[in-house]
Amino acid sequence: MCSVNGGLFIKVGQHVGTLDYLLPKEYVQAFKILHDGAPESSLESVRKVLASELGAPPDEIFSEFDPTPLGSASLAQVHRAVLRSSKKVVAVKVQHSLVQEHSKIDTIVIEFLAKMCDKIFPEFEFDWLIDTIKRNLPVELDFVQEGQNCEHVSRLFNDTPFLKIPKIHWEYTNRRVLCMEYMSGGKVDDAEYMKAHGINKSEVLSYLSKIFSQMIFVRGYMHCDPHPGNVLVQKVDGKTRLVLLDHGLYQNLTDDFRINYCKLWQALLKGDTEK
Repeated sequence: MCSVNGGLFIKVGQHVGTLDYLLPKEYVQAFKILHDGAPESSLESVRKVLASELGAPPDEIFSEFDPTPLGSASLAQVHRAVLRSSKKVVAVKVQHSLVQEHSKIDTIVIEFLAKMCDKIFPEFEFDWLIDTIKRNLPVELDFVQEGQNCEHVSRLFNDTPFLKIPKIHWEYTNRRVLCMEYMSGGKVDDAEYMKAHGINKSEVLSYLSKIFSQMIFVRGYMHCDPHPGNVLVQKVDGKTRLVLLDHGLYQNLTDDFRINYCKLWQALLKGDTEK
């Protein structure tokens, strides 16, 4: 159902694919494919969106444009391309053509399904899902906002050599198209890729812990969708580096939240039940 209906239904399916701590593994594995293997838009549809949003045929902007997407998700898909103007290799994120048009009705349908689930499984509360979709979807559909988030987190971590944030090409970016630096690498949960490229898994785990601890406890600026499809690992000049992708949604954490969350972890580590 998620693949057929697309859009928000895929986004909900992606969330289910992260609930390995709650749901049977058969359900989780079935939905994990949606993290970077969602249904694709046709090349014709992609070219129409590019021409409409960039004001010129794609062939005038790109000397190369790979017809096979690097990955497809709920709201968009990404293609490798080469800019005519600079010969730089880029990743072009193109919004699916009907996502904007269908977003309102999809929200209504998902809200109805959530209410039905509430009646069938009253022990589970799904209202938070609808509230989250209504609040976050307009932000995620604006790729200019994503580019700004990308640059902001890049500034926050400019002193972190083991983290790479793709650069944005603003002259080819707007609300429905995002043009950014192309980054290669393997998914952060791909053990075979890491073995083949001599990447130490313990080092990767350490880097992940440092990055997201910084986001939560120090920076107060948290990436909201850090599933394996959005975190790449690569070997550059003999050194391991992580690449963080998909900056469409971030959460600003208040000082009170960060302090209390820090105290929670301190209490857990010390076994302090009173705190």
